[in-house]
Amino acid sequence: MRRLSSVLAVIAIVTMGACSKTNSTTTPTSPTPSCTYTLTSTALNVAGLSATASIGVNAGTGCAWTASSNASFITITSGTSGSGNGTVNINVAENAGDARSGTLTVAGQTVTINQAIGDQLYGNWAGTIVKGSGCPSALPASVAWTGTVRRTSAASSEIVISIPAVGVSNLPIPLIVNGNSLQLFVPLDALYTFNATLANDHRSLTGTFSGGGCSGSWTGARS
Repeated sequence: MRRLSSVLAVIAIVTMGACSKTNSTTTPTSPTPSCTYTLTSTALNVAGLSATASIGVNAGTGCAWTASSNASFITITSGTSGSGNGTVNINVAENAGDARSGTLTVAGQTVTINQAIGDQLYGNWAGTIVKGSGCPSALPASVAWTGTVRRTSAASSEIVISIPAVGVSNLPIPLIVNGNSLQLFVPLDALYTFNATLANDHRSLTGTFSGGGCSGSWTGARS
């Protein structure tokens, strides 16, 4: 009888221990929300002169993004990175040649910048100067010239001209441009005035020159 009582006591203790054990529960972790990004524009058209533009980024709170330029003529002035909504501001350099395109990468997306033709006057030129009446017989009938036309300020330009046959090398000279009319003054044995008419696309010119009793004609074209 005592043995049965002992067994029953052990069973009771084990049963009470099992009942007193508490079960722990864990709260499931919410999945991290995925970030999506939209841009106000993925293609912009800008003028040939220096231009600025902005691209808006729409993103959720805490969603990080970056922006980078893939073209040397496009500079990001602000907004290279951000979190949530933001703006990327860019500067597009003056286009001294034909129409061109470049891209940005903004929040993993490609933004294309299309820039119109700049003034074709700016760039490298080459041509011929042909002697006319009153010029020294020692001068050749024609000589070659080269030059680079560049903007010096918002309202003025210059040409860096070379005429090897008469000893002119990389001489910077102010350039007067009025619509399709062009004028420059070259100091040689006298001050020579060069006048020309530019083609409508500003890629070629024809004109005359005179100075010191010598006159003639000259032509040129964009290289």
